[in-house]
Amino acid sequence: MGVAPDPAVPPPAPAPRGSDWGGAGTAPHVHSAVRAACRGEPALTAEVLAALSPEQRRGWRALPDPLPHVPAFDAYRRQAVPQDIDAGLLLALALCGVGGLPVLGLLTGSSSDRIAASPLGHLVRLRGGAFRLSDPALRASVLAASTTGERIGAHRLLASAFDETGDPLAALWHRARGAVCGDPRLVEPLLDRAGAALRAGSADCAWAFATEAVEHAQSGTDALPEALLCAAHAALAGGCVVDALECAEGALRLDGGHRDAARATFVLAHALRHGTVPGPERLLPGDPAVPGFHHAAVLGASLSAERGDHERSIAWLAAGARAEHASQDQIALRAWCELLAGEGTGATAIGDGDEIRRVARALCAGLQGDPDAGLRALAEPEPRDAPEVAVGLPVRGPLLRARRAVAEALLHVWAGRVGIARDLLRSAADRLPVAFPFGGLAVSLSRRLDLAVDGRIGAWSKSLEAAAPWAREPGGFVDRAIGAYLQGRSDEAAVHLRLWDDRGRPAERFGLPGLDEVGPLSVSGGLEPPETTTARRLRERVRAAREASWRADLETVAEESRGVRSPFERARVEALLGSTCAARGDLGRGVRHLRAAQSLFEEAGAHAWRGLVERRLRAMGERAPVGGGAAASSAQPALEVCRAVWDPILTAREMEVALLMADGRPNREIAHTLHVSVRTVEVHGGRIFAKLDVRTRHELTVLAHRTDQHL
Repeated sequence: MGVAPDPAVPPPAPAPRGSDWGGAGTAPHVHSAVRAACRGEPALTAEVLAALSPEQRRGWRALPDPLPHVPAFDAYRRQAVPQDIDAGLLLALALCGVGGLPVLGLLTGSSSDRIAASPLGHLVRLRGGAFRLSDPALRASVLAASTTGERIGAHRLLASAFDETGDPLAALWHRARGAVCGDPRLVEPLLDRAGAALRAGSADCAWAFATEAVEHAQSGTDALPEALLCAAHAALAGGCVVDALECAEGALRLDGGHRDAARATFVLAHALRHGTVPGPERLLPGDPAVPGFHHAAVLGASLSAERGDHERSIAWLAAGARAEHASQDQIALRAWCELLAGEGTGATAIGDGDEIRRVARALCAGLQGDPDAGLRALAEPEPRDAPEVAVGLPVRGPLLRARRAVAEALLHVWAGRVGIARDLLRSAADRLPVAFPFGGLAVSLSRRLDLAVDGRIGAWSKSLEAAAPWAREPGGFVDRAIGAYLQGRSDEAAVHLRLWDDRGRPAERFGLPGLDEVGPLSVSGGLEPPETTTARRLRERVRAAREASWRADLETVAEESRGVRSPFERARVEALLGSTCAARGDLGRGVRHLRAAQSLFEEAGAHAWRGLVERRLRAMGERAPVGGGAAASSAQPALEVCRAVWDPILTAREMEVALLMADGRPNREIAHTLHVSVRTVEVHGGRIFAKLDVRTRHELTVLAHRTDQHL
């Protein structure tokens, strides 16, 4: 969340690509906000980020206003501000944010023309009858260097100026900030302003006004729990989950009519902060007739289902069935939870409604095989009178926009456009808390997209983990396997997949690009569209093809793969077909399939996968020069062609044994060369024969010769 209370202030500009994210402990949207406040100055940004608390860097708490005072601010201010500028006036301008020219005239005692021609004119932007400090870093540095007493005095001055110029909302804010002690009379208008900002999607502004209302509310009155609940909604809308938890817990502890309404907020904030959903027994008993009771049940069931905890989801559904407000929502919710459990499609039952249902319907379209229909549904503009969600989250608020952005990226993945998906997810994370929705799906998704595009998990994805460190654990072994495989280390990839298999094959809730080219045969990676399932089964058939019928089997797979519309999924089938054909001696067909995979990976934006295919093609194309004599032949032996072709199938040790066997070496000589026992060579030989579908050393030698001849 930002620091300016006025919704007219434009949002921070996203950080440019390739910028430093301030370390793995800083969420991208937090870095972007701080960087914008520091006008992109790298040193200043780094100092401010280092001065924040870990929870603030992760986005769990709102950024402080003012930002922490760091030495770099003093140097920046001395450089940017002329010596003859009044410090009190500059502070008032910094606190004002945006104001009309009459206010500027009252503060300076000069006309706008004179101000424009003065040294102050270089610091102030005058446009459209309004003014603001032109340099956001100057605002941050001025506020950071000021004392509490100085800010109180400046707020009082601004309150008088806005009263005189007829701007009651701005006057209200500065009057509240300029008060030395709490004024209960200000609570209601502050909450009204917070509610309006929340409905407009400005979580920053809503948080500022709501927390100010909390400061002015008195204990023992209904105003305090109402203010705490409003602050909790504002914090939650902006993704500040620790702030939301504290405010919701405060409202729950107080007597009054807002206790039940705080339940849903608490459930959602707890799930986003800890990665787990509290059970209904923790918040019951309550009055099932109160809307907040039902909202808590709705959220508890949905959040549990998104995290794969179907037992707790059923418990929340049972609790919600007691509510009087359950009718249509209960039907839609049950359909969504059944969908997440893999027990139905749910699209019809989910129906139209709030933003959460809209996203659910879009994902249902993708799971039914039409991700582009889901994308079209998400692209439709929100109605002007779009309803709020259970806990008062606005449709245009950061958290719900983050949910929609993650769903959009996932739909592009299901459509096979991994490059577009990564760009969209990164762009959204610059502005929104994308790590929270769907059980932290964006964290795992970002890592897989990094691997597909770059072949490694970058600093950007590691930074995204800061907001939801619990999100990536199920896929850790698979991530490492994919990285090793794309770097040509198939044996290492198989080891990681076996470790994943030993852990019970933990799967993500939503289907993400996995790895089934090596290691144990895969199972479903969670909810996925039919094409993804089809492509995975085709790859399994390629791996299972045997010597007696492999040509016909692979031809059938190639024919069926033409029906896979996802370029990424089909490319993986083509790549495996190419490697398998080449390994079994049909180099011509292998090259054709690999060329097709190369083109499809390029279309998908999966550059790391394309690079893997290109390396195999280059290695397979490195042949000995014709007529070069013995020296030339020894420089590029035929068995090196087999090394390139067999690499995706054999481990490094198996490759060494296979090449020596194909060269005619007896087992005892191989054992001596590799410093292993004869029994070890025999064991490796059995595995090699099984993988290459040969029965004897002679057949292995013939296969090696055929492999070279057909290239």
